[in-house]
Order: sequence, then structure tokens, then C-alpha cells
Amino acid sequence: RRTMAICTRTSAGLPLAACLTFMAMIVFCASPSAAFVNSGKMAVPKTRDASAATCSKTKMSLRSDGEGEVVSWSLDRRSFSQAALGAAALAFTKPSAADAKEKAGAWAKHDGPFSAEELSGFTTTPSGLQFKDIEVGTGPVPVPGQKIKAHYAGYLQANGKKFDASYDRGQPLAFKVGTGQVIKGWDEGLLSMAVGGKRVLLIPSELAYGKRAVGGGLIPADSVLVFYVELVTLAA
Repeated sequence: RRTMAICTRTSAGLPLAACLTFMAMIVFCASPSAAFVNSGKMAVPKTRDASAATCSKTKMSLRSDGEGEVVSWSLDRRSFSQAALGAAALAFTKPSAADAKEKAGAWAKHDGPFSAEELSGFTTTPSGLQFKDIEVGTGPVPVPGQKIKAHYAGYLQANGKKFDASYDRGQPLAFKVGTGQVIKGWDEGLLSMAVGGKRVLLIPSELAYGKRAVGGGLIPADSVLVFYVELVTLAA
């Protein structure tokens, strides 16, 4: 059958796709017990006689000079095409939903008590709400009564403990902003954000839950809250 000679002793080098495919074939075809040796050019499995290694399933053959250096290898065109597709699939595999969720909420992760530096640089509004923009949005700004979707992560200012996060669920919170469906600090803080914006809100207890304990004690009475909020989208 017609074969494709991919690796030779010449100094011309290997095409990128061929090298990627070759390495993928090594991973799939090499025996787990084979000892890999590095020639400085390519790592190849060294067989007992150090002269050849063959992958029967894909009709790939490798020839070495006994010191682990590749002299040549060949692969029939059909198997090469299949291997190339496999290598491409590995290279361009889409990230999982869990990976995407982890990446989306990375900016809002916090561990341990808040430092003085983390709680500095805020703008204070007449109501006592404090906010700090991490990323200014470029989309539209909501109007009172408009339905929005926002991601968030909430922490106690006193000890930095997280009590809730929509990022953990992978689902933003939908509500009508400015209508009292959420705490006052949220209504005020989100009404001045643009879609795509990320902001940290430092909310005094009177703009949060006041003297009420919430969530079975997760949020004690008179708690100052720190929210990392992201305005995801507006609804028509």
C-alpha cells in the first residue's frame, strides 16, 4: 500500500501537523511497559532489539538506529488521516461546562478575611453603599423595573466567609431591578452598572438584611456584606 514517509534524518524538519499526529500515535500505540528514550529530536519507544516498533492496529511502523533516534516511520494514508483527525480532536476539544463555569467566576473568588487593601478604593454613595468597579461594562444600563440577569458571589465582611454564589450553580439570578425584589444595596448598585460590568459592592446592614438573621444563620443579624456582581444581560 502507498505510504507516507514523515520523519527522516534530513534537517528539513517535520511539518507541524505530521509531528502532532506522530506524537498522538505514540501515545495511542506505544505499550505502557515500553521504555521511552529521548534522542533530542523525538521520544520513541525502545523495543528489546532497539530496532523497530510497530503499531499493528493503525499500520504504523517506526525504525530507529538502535540509540533511540528515529530514522523513518511510515503510515498508510487511511490510517494517517484517521490519526490526524484524532489529533485534531484532542487539540481542539471544547472546554467542559465545569471548566467554563470555573473560569467565569474566577474573578469573584475570595478566601479568608478581607485585607485593608481589598476594602479600600471604594466610592461611597449618599445612602452609605460603597462600590468599586473591577471592569466597566460597555452595554446598556438598566432602568428601574427592567428585568436583568446578574451573577454574584456574596461574602461576610467580618470574616470573609462565602454564603452564596450564583457562579457555583452556573446560573445568573434574574429579577426586576429597582423594584424591591432584592436587597436595597443590590437595587442601587446594579442600576448604575452597564451590561458586561463587574463590580464589588460593600453593603452596610441597613441596605442588606438589617437586624434579621438569614439563611439559617449563614448571614447573622447586622452583617455588612461584600458582593462581587456581574451584570450579564438585560431583558426586553
